[in-house]
Amino acid sequence: MPYPTKGETKDHYLSRCMSDQEMNDKHPDQKERYAVCNSFWGEYEASKTSFDYDGVLSTNRGKNLAQNTKGAKYIISARSRKETMLNTAAMVGIPEGNVYATGSNKAKVEKIKELGITKHYDNNPEVIKQLGNIGELF
Repeated sequence: MPYPTKGETKDHYLSRCMSDQEMNDKHPDQKERYAVCNSFWGEYEASKTSFDYDGVLSTNRGKNLAQNTKGAKYIISARSRKETMLNTAAMVGIPEGNVYATGSNKAKVEKIKELGITKHYDNNPEVIKQLGNIGELF
């Protein structure tokens, strides 16, 4: 199944999705295929998932979770430098522009809210508490 990619416009994605052979095989009716493609776009556009680095993406379990997450993905960490996180980001499909080193947990929470993240995985219970239903304890 074709899923939207970072930076892809809706028109480009829908064109690519509608002409995808697997989609044509599974949904030969053009209206049905369009509805399925459009719903994939909606899920992608609405989904913004972020991951803390230390204790989350630094683990194999966290890397697997990130690799299997659909939609826009981010690393938002209280680290002060992002360079040491970039190899892992590339490995799990997170573009460098979506990696943030905020310098503190307070700034991390602010960045998560500023970006409109819909789900954030973190191993710090205080961060999770501040995020409410957005946060999920890892």
